Amino acid sequence: MTTEENMEVLGAQKEETQNKQNKGQNEKKARPGLKLLLIAGMCVAFLIPQLLLKNLVSERKSTESLAENEVFEKWAGPQTVIGPVIKIYYSEEKDNKKETYAKIVLPEQLDVKGDVKTKLLKRGIYDFTVYETALDLTGQFKLPNDFEKMLDGHEWCFEKAKIVVGLPNLRGLSDNVALNFGGIAYDMVAETGNLKGLSCEVDLSRVLEGEAVDFSLVLPFKGAGDLMFAPFGQTTTVSLTSDCATPSFTGYYLPDERQVTDTGFQAEWKVLAINRDYPQVLNDSFFEYRTEFGYSSFGVELKVPVEQYLQTDRAIKYAFLIILLTFAAVFFVEMRKAKPIHPVQYLLIGIALIVFYTLLLSFSEHMNFGLSYLIACVMTIAMIVVFMASITKDKKTALGIGLLLAVLYTFVYVLLQLESYALLVGSVGLFIILGIAMFATQKIDWYKKKD
Repeated sequence: MTTEENMEVLGAQKEETQNKQNKGQNEKKARPGLKLLLIAGMCVAFLIPQLLLKNLVSERKSTESLAENEVFEKWAGPQTVIGPVIKIYYSEEKDNKKETYAKIVLPEQLDVKGDVKTKLLKRGIYDFTVYETALDLTGQFKLPNDFEKMLDGHEWCFEKAKIVVGLPNLRGLSDNVALNFGGIAYDMVAETGNLKGLSCEVDLSRVLEGEAVDFSLVLPFKGAGDLMFAPFGQTTTVSLTSDCATPSFTGYYLPDERQVTDTGFQAEWKVLAINRDYPQVLNDSFFEYRTEFGYSSFGVELKVPVEQYLQTDRAIKYAFLIILLTFAAVFFVEMRKAKPIHPVQYLLIGIALIVFYTLLLSFSEHMNFGLSYLIACVMTIAMIVVFMASITKDKKTALGIGLLLAVLYTFVYVLLQLESYALLVGSVGLFIILGIAMFATQKIDWYKKKD
C-alpha cells in the first residue's frame, strides 16, 4: 500500500470517528428535549385517571344519596307545614251540569312555635340527621267582607266547609291531631284533595263576614332534611328552637332574628301577605300547579354538613398541577445529578400521586377530611421518598422531593379551606413556584456543553 493510500485510509477513519462523536453529542443534546416531550405526554395522559377519579367521587355521592332516600322512605322526608286554611265548597251550572268547586281562605294571623329535636340515623357507612317536633299553630280566620259578592250567583255550602292543614309526608305524624276552632274541638283525618294533609269538617254558617275566629292545634310529626313553612297568614310568624348546631336557613325568607351556638339555634321569622305573590282567597286549583316552593316557603335545613365529596372533588382539580410539578422536580434532579431515571419510573411516581386521591376519598368516608388528607399525604410522600432514594441512591435528593410534595399538598389544602380568596392565593402561589423553578434551573447544562 502506497503512502497516498495510507493517508486516504487514515483520513476516512478520522472522518468516521468525528461523525460518530458529533452524532453522540447531538444525541446527548436531543435527549433532554425528548425526555421533556415524553414527560409532557405522560402528564396529559394522567388527565384520564383524573377524570375517572371525578366519576368515582360522583358515584360515591350517588351511593350516599340512595342511602339518604332509603332513610327518608323509612322515617319521613322533608316536611312543609302549609296552613291551616279554610276550604269552602260552592257549585255552579255549566253546560246544564252542576260543577262543584272550592275557595281557599287563608288565615288572618298565623303563629307557629316549636322545639325541634334531632338525632342521627345510620345507614351503611353514612349518618343522616332526622328530626322530631310538636309545633303549636295558633291564629285566627276572618271571612273577607266581600266574600258573599265573590260567590254571587253560586250555591255555596258553609255548613260543610273544611279546615285543612297541609303536610306532604303523613307517615311522619307521631300522634293524632285535634283542632280547636272557635272553642270547639275537632278530630282531624287524612285529606286527599289537592292540598294533602289533615282536615276536619266545620260549620261556618254562623260565622259573619269580618268576624275573627280563633284556632289552635298541636302538630306532632317527624321528618328529615328540610323543615319548611308556607306564609299563608296575612301575618305569619314562626319561632323555632333546636339542638342542631349546623342549621342552614333556606327558602324565600331568611330569619329576622337568629342565634346559632354549639348547642343549637333559635330563629324567628315574620312574613307579611304583601311579601308574597298570591292573595288571601285562592281557588282550589292553586294547589295543582304550585309546588311547595311556589308557596314562597321558608325554613331551615337540619343536617350535619357532609363536605368530604365536595372537598375531594376540589382536590382532584389540582392533581394535574401536582403531577406536573413533581415530574419537573424529578427531571431537574435527573439533569443536575446526571442520574438517568427511566420513563417507567416516572410513570410509577405518577400512579402513586393518583392513588393519593383514592386514599383520600376512602378515608374521608370514615373520618374527618383534615385527618384523611394528612394520612393520605404521609402515605404517598413516604412511598415516593423511599422509591426516589432507591433509584437515585441519594437520600438527600429523595428527602428534597418529599419536602416539595409536602409543600404542594399543604398549599392545596390551604386552597381547599379558602373560598373567597382561593383564586388570589392560588395565583400568588403559582407565581412563587414559577420563580423558584426559574432559579433552580438556571445552572442546568441543558446542551451538555461541558461534555
